[in-house]
Amino acid sequence: MKQTAALETGICVTDLERMLSFYTEVLGCAEVRRAQIPAALSEQLTLAPNGYLCVWLQTPYGERIKLMSPPDAPDASDAPDYLTARRGLAYLTFYCSDLTEVLAAAEAAGAELRSDRALVEPGAALRLCFFADPEGNIVELVEPQPASG
Repeated sequence: MKQTAALETGICVTDLERMLSFYTEVLGCAEVRRAQIPAALSEQLTLAPNGYLCVWLQTPYGERIKLMSPPDAPDASDAPDYLTARRGLAYLTFYCSDLTEVLAAAEAAGAELRSDRALVEPGAALRLCFFADPEGNIVELVEPQPASG
């Protein structure tokens, strides 16, 4: 395969405006496109039986996240205690230079810390943490630390 564009990941959402705000204001993505996908096409592609709204977001490095908002949102399911206890895509990773500030903004916007907060303390080659976005999707933040010595 010869890939022709950056990888895109789709996330089904219940509250599009809240999730759009979270991914743009907290995680620095930018909205680059928005389209109402008609029922005939979404049914044919087995994406949704009655169409959906899709909003494409782009990270500063060019990856894309599609927020997919169907008219009839699915029920939320309980997240397992461990990411490897579920099948399929587990989490998105964002590399940053300001983990403490991003985590604080994420929590203020409704994210829930999932990892041990000790993982965000300085002293290692990497600082990292995991949190659930406002709809329960798991996000990892990684902040590389400068080499000492």
